[in-house]
Amino acid sequence: MSLKCKKRVTYVICGLFFLMGGIEYAVILPTLWLYMKNKFDVHPYFLGLVLSAYSFSALLFSPVIGRCSDVFRRPKLLLILCTFWEVAGNTMYFMGISKWFLLGSRLVSGLGAGGEALILAEIGRVTSEEDRTGIISSLVSMRQLGLVFGPGLNFFLRLSNFYIGPFIVNKFTAPGAFMACMWTLQCIFLIFFFTDLHILYGSKEKSFQTTEETIKEGENLHYKITENTKESPKLTLKLLYDDYIREEIIVLIALQFNSFFNQVALETMATPLSQKLLNWGEIENSIMYCLAGVEVVIVFMLVRFLSKKLQDRVMLLFGCAILTIANCWLSYVVPHSTPETPQRNIAFFAIGIILDMLALPFLVVCTISLYSKLTKKETQGLSQGIRRSVVGISCIIAPLWAGSTIDKPYLMFGVMIGLLAMALLMLSISFRKLKTKTDRKLNDLDNREQSCTIQAEKDEERQPLLS
Repeated sequence: MSLKCKKRVTYVICGLFFLMGGIEYAVILPTLWLYMKNKFDVHPYFLGLVLSAYSFSALLFSPVIGRCSDVFRRPKLLLILCTFWEVAGNTMYFMGISKWFLLGSRLVSGLGAGGEALILAEIGRVTSEEDRTGIISSLVSMRQLGLVFGPGLNFFLRLSNFYIGPFIVNKFTAPGAFMACMWTLQCIFLIFFFTDLHILYGSKEKSFQTTEETIKEGENLHYKITENTKESPKLTLKLLYDDYIREEIIVLIALQFNSFFNQVALETMATPLSQKLLNWGEIENSIMYCLAGVEVVIVFMLVRFLSKKLQDRVMLLFGCAILTIANCWLSYVVPHSTPETPQRNIAFFAIGIILDMLALPFLVVCTISLYSKLTKKETQGLSQGIRRSVVGISCIIAPLWAGSTIDKPYLMFGVMIGLLAMALLMLSISFRKLKTKTDRKLNDLDNREQSCTIQAEKDEERQPLLS
């Protein structure tokens, strides 16, 4: 297999990892409550525990798996381990022995979520700054694609009615069995077709160089990176402080938290508000989520295109401004909408959702990309693990906040707008510090060209008129 083919296959497998994560969320979430209610007669609070369990374990485990990738430099083996946790967690979900077993299943599956951070860390290590934003945009859009097509799979999974040993496969347990099979397939792809990215990018592709020689150079680079990692300082509080307690890093972490907090809170409130103010049921909500997902995928592709023309910090500023406008609009619409005017309400809600979905890809992709460019390559695994932990915190807090304030829209949106306004202010103040090395080089080049032009004009002015 040629080097180019190996790269494509590896990136496809990385994309499938993100796609599986989106599908898993989309097929399990719609039936989770009825599964627990019908089989175990749980109280509503237990749904919140199960939903938060995945993010909680991801929060704890992502920095650990990320640090392991920095130290041992075996991303393929670590990705296989993450996939194994996903297989185990979904198998437990399918078995459904008790409500606590279900809770444990989501905790175990959450251990596999660190794989996404691991892939992003490897991309941050090996790709150029010019290409990185576009690559990240494509991968993250795969997760969104999973969220779009996932609900459609439930139309087929709900027809299941058979046994595997003593365990029944029905419309509630089928999502777990299905995802266990899909993650097993992903594990097979990883074992036989995945090549570590640092090996593929080990040397520049040359027309006279064979694939074997290129791979060998990549392996040599792998050992060099490993030795450099061993020689680097041990992980201490001072090192963590110096690397991450920096103005530009704190700004990006705050933007990441606010982006996911806003998105998950909106997803939490969307269904009850649509039922109350639009008289929508399951079908209408599914169509809404599908259309929103299609918009997001299109915007992800737009971000990929614009990444060649605009700096990450510019797109971040645009996304944050649009998201703030969307929340201001919804903070006005929701309190002034009544169940008696559903047709009028639909138009107003559509504007808010369209603006929100427009802003999300810019914020998600550009924060990940810029964060990877401003942190060290040697500790990309830890950096992406920490970032994933922040996302986990926001995904835990957001449903609790939205659920408890859904009857107080001014309070609910007021806090979200306050967080976004603070992030927008931080982004504006720290805008100059959010320059990457490439941006600085281009800026220096422009300054040199401008200086040369000015000097040439001065020399021309000094020349006599008659020469």
